[in-house]
This record gives sequence, C-alpha cells and structure tokens, in this order.
Amino acid sequence: MSVDDNKLDIGYVPDDPEYGQDDRVQKKPTEKRTDQKKKSQVRKSTAKLKIQEKTIEKLTTERDEFKDKLLRNMAEIDNFRKRVKKEKDEHQKYALGDFFKELLVITDNLERALKVKEGESTENSIISGVEMIYRQLMEILNKNGVAEIDAMNKSFDPNIHQALSKEEVDFVSGPTIIEVYQKGFMYNKKLLRPTLAKVAIQTEPDKDKNSQEE
Repeated sequence: MSVDDNKLDIGYVPDDPEYGQDDRVQKKPTEKRTDQKKKSQVRKSTAKLKIQEKTIEKLTTERDEFKDKLLRNMAEIDNFRKRVKKEKDEHQKYALGDFFKELLVITDNLERALKVKEGESTENSIISGVEMIYRQLMEILNKNGVAEIDAMNKSFDPNIHQALSKEEVDFVSGPTIIEVYQKGFMYNKKLLRPTLAKVAIQTEPDKDKNSQEE
C-alpha cells in the first residue's frame, strides 16, 4: 500500500483554496439587515444634523439682527433723552423772559417817578402814578396765573388763610375774616401765599351770668 492510499483511507481532504471558502465569508441574512439598519440610521442622523446646523445658523443670524436693532434703538432713545433734557433746560432758562420783559415796563414807571423833582409834581399826581404802577403789576401777575385771594368778610379757611389774631363778636355765626394784614395769592389754582388775617368768632355765652340767672 502506498502513502497516497493511506491518506484516502483516513478521510484526508485536499487543501483546496476554493473549497468551502464562500461558506466561510458569506454573511448571514440577519447580519445584512443589521448593517443596512445601521447605515440607514447614520443617513438619518446625518440629515438631522444638517437640519439642526441650518436651524442654528438661522437663529444665529436672527439673533445678530435683533441685537443690532436693539443697540440702534437704545442709541436713539439715549439721543432722544438728551435732546429732551436740553430743550427742558433751555425752556427753564428762558421761560420767564417774557414775564421779566413786562416787569421792565413797571421798572421804567418807577424810575420816572423817582426822577420827579420837588415842586414839579403834586401829591395827587404821585398817588395816581403809584396806582397806575400797581394796576400794571396786578395785570401782569393775573396774566401769568397769579390771582389774589378774596378773603375780606369770607369764612375762615385754614387751607388758604392764616389767623394772626381773633376777636369775639356777636354778628357772626362762624369764624369770619374781618381784617386782612397781608393779601394771599394763588398760582394756577395752587396756594402761593396764604392770607394773613384777623378772624372774628362768635361771642361765647357768659357761664357765670347764666348760672346766676338760673
């Protein structure tokens, strides 16, 4: 018996490189489905990532636009505030210009009165000049919102009157102003200066006298 015959008897399989190779490398159907599923998931993830990147890019652009608009609006508001403050300061600085201009007319009349030499004017003319100046002054005050408080023989009001003295009388039913020491004034319906006055109050009954009569 030869050596080759012994190999055949013991079931020797020749070392053929092509024999059984396809069976060893061929993948199972389940493995193929798994790979396809993974590739599909990768494609979906990639597409989703691109969408998210575009969304982020869009939001970033919108953010930058809103930021730019905000900064410009803030700058405009700041400029407007500065302009309003400047105009307000200018108004406060020169608001009384017309008022002082009208007062200068009274100053001129007072100056003329002071320049009158003795013997050139009578007492009546001096009084008339002072009365004219007083009327001019009151007209200017009234035109600018300053009004005199009418207090004489009026009921006492602590909101606009200030009592410096009082007197008991029989002819009043409540506190009444009977004498004005200093006139009060309102400015645009707001108290500028209270009226200083003397107030009459009703005479109280004499308790001792009433007791004796009883």
